[in-house]
Amino acid sequence: MPKRPASEIIVHDQSRKVPQPRRKDQKIDRELQAELRIAQALAAGADGALENISQDRFEAEFKAMALNSKIAAAADLDCYVDWCLIERRAAFPADPVTLVRYIEAKVKAKAKPATIVRRISSIAKAHHMLGLAPEGPRDRMVRQTLVAIGKKKKQRQAAAIRVGESRTGTSSPITIEALLQCCDSTLPGLRDAALLSVGYYGGLRVSELTAAEVADLEVDVDGTGTLTVPFSKTDQEAEGAEVWMPADAVRRLRAWLEAAEIEEGAMFRRIHVTRKKAKDAIAPQAWDSIPGHTRHYQERLVGQAATPAITVYTVGPNPLTTQGVNAIYKRLVERAWADGLIEVDKDDIVKALKTISSHSLRVGLTHDLIALGADGVAITNAMRWTSPGTILRYGKKLRAKSSATARFLSGEPK
Repeated sequence: MPKRPASEIIVHDQSRKVPQPRRKDQKIDRELQAELRIAQALAAGADGALENISQDRFEAEFKAMALNSKIAAAADLDCYVDWCLIERRAAFPADPVTLVRYIEAKVKAKAKPATIVRRISSIAKAHHMLGLAPEGPRDRMVRQTLVAIGKKKKQRQAAAIRVGESRTGTSSPITIEALLQCCDSTLPGLRDAALLSVGYYGGLRVSELTAAEVADLEVDVDGTGTLTVPFSKTDQEAEGAEVWMPADAVRRLRAWLEAAEIEEGAMFRRIHVTRKKAKDAIAPQAWDSIPGHTRHYQERLVGQAATPAITVYTVGPNPLTTQGVNAIYKRLVERAWADGLIEVDKDDIVKALKTISSHSLRVGLTHDLIALGADGVAITNAMRWTSPGTILRYGKKLRAKSSATARFLSGEPK
């Protein structure tokens, strides 16, 4: 593990505030902001002949959605209604032709297929909020248009960050083992190591990872642990799930929590870093050698002792964001490559960094479970999917490499 310079003095100060990025909705709760935006979009896009929106129906539909889904729906409906107003089309109820034209406009604007599909889904939810049947979003012409854009442009899967050669034998060049070696003993290093371990072994979505709290962890006598996931994308009823954590992951997590003095609330938080450079000693000066216009001449008379470099780490109360987690993964990959822990050329690492995302650990765990021979039901349960069909998409390239043809031509035993 890399060591920090001996000249640094690490000061941990939780009394200071962590600077927050300025945002227009900084003072408004994210959920309330999403609710207001959705209500405004429905009011702006609804046909004048429609009856007033039922508050009870609206609230029932809104409460059933996860927070990230609410925020996404607000953005989706803003985009759709704005486009309809510009094109002078009725947004609700949505005509199939209007939706097809909207899809074509988004394709022309280079929107990703997954984003377009999500927006059509949000438009369907908006119909339910208005008490309308979503006939337009469900129309065959709309569905066929979505199928067509999916064929034209295949969205790239997030790059897999896998555990390492010692476990699976057919690992990706970007591994958890390599990234952990880049996590030093500083406060950010301890956090990043815990983030990698918990995220990988728990197979957590980024929303689950950033929402994890200290009270969700239960440590067993053998050092392993159980992390409760109270709510997730595929658990809209909030029934909760539990994931197992190996002793190594629990040890790294506890090391971070103890160093950061986090006893409750969010596990993984932003850290603000302030660095002060070291200063050399200044010898006392004689009175006659000090210019007359010097303001702080007293300091010149007595001199100044040398001061070492100081690093102040400030742990904030708020959890990491999706963008923050994504940035941490990319930074660790870059550092591991620079240290020679990832053996690929520069062009390959540049391409890999473009596909590294907050979803990479989850993709990597799926690949490792497939490589270790786990069956589809076990993987589906471990990843908390509602359908085993997702495994087919995640493991497509891996299955090709392990096919009979690949084993035969590479000289491996059948």
